[in-house]
Amino acid sequence: MIAALASADALIWISIFVKTLAYATTLSAIGSVLVLVALRELSEHGRAALRLTAVASVLAAALFSALRLPVRASFLMGGTWDGATDPMILGMVADSPLGTSVALRLVGLALILAVLWRARAGLALALVGASIASASFALRGHALGEPQIILGALITLHILCLAFWVGAFAPMVRAARLDPPARAGALAHEFGRRALWAVGLVVLAGGFTLALLGAATPSALSSPYGQMFAVKLVLFAGVLALAAFNKLTLTPALSAGTPGTGARLRRSISVEAGLVAGILVVTAALTTLSAPPDNNDSAQAPGFAPLHGPVYQTFGEPS
Repeated sequence: MIAALASADALIWISIFVKTLAYATTLSAIGSVLVLVALRELSEHGRAALRLTAVASVLAAALFSALRLPVRASFLMGGTWDGATDPMILGMVADSPLGTSVALRLVGLALILAVLWRARAGLALALVGASIASASFALRGHALGEPQIILGALITLHILCLAFWVGAFAPMVRAARLDPPARAGALAHEFGRRALWAVGLVVLAGGFTLALLGAATPSALSSPYGQMFAVKLVLFAGVLALAAFNKLTLTPALSAGTPGTGARLRRSISVEAGLVAGILVVTAALTTLSAPPDNNDSAQAPGFAPLHGPVYQTFGEPS
């Protein structure tokens, strides 16, 4: 893992940075919609603020997702600026699985903007958009291996559950700061119930995906992919520990109106969000620098090869 990171040049780090921001903003956009649908205890002011968060996340996600195309084009041309603006290379990237994934994601993100339409139909359209944006992650990388349909469904489910968690951070912090303790406690309690299902599905989907990719073995730890994935698991364990502390200790105290609990909950959620950010950074590095030990061939797109760098990064790299 250290060797893979040490071999990365400036373009690889730019790719990791852009990919991380694309992940984070897309998850925020999807999650904002899911939270609006799932959490009934959100106040009207909280719902209005979350709609604005969804719109801001959509705009940022569209920007960073689109930026991945010239970054990849530059990579293919040896890291030059000319490569990032070459129409022929950009066209090749647009016709690759990355281009298809980005195109579908932009469609989903556009539909999420329907959250501004206060009618029930607006939220329904936004929910369709959130599902489409989630499915875009399953159109490239190791999701293109066999069994493709099952892998695609598992990755889409994984993204939806993770997005729900990410989307809840902002409204939970806002409620802990501005809402009456009883209302904030009710929201935290409702989220805790829903999050149990989300965590279970994230673990199941991730575990089945790793098993199908042949990466759920002790020998996988000898590869950069396995080592980076182990770091992800450690960070995820930290997220789960904080979530359990919030649910079992801080949520009851908040509902009871214990002084200072709102500030403690905000700090805990901030740390939790930081750990999730770490997971996204590791994921971006993981999918840029390596591939599952037994899935290198299936993750590659036929007919294309990297023109730069010693690391694994092709048109068909994992998303």
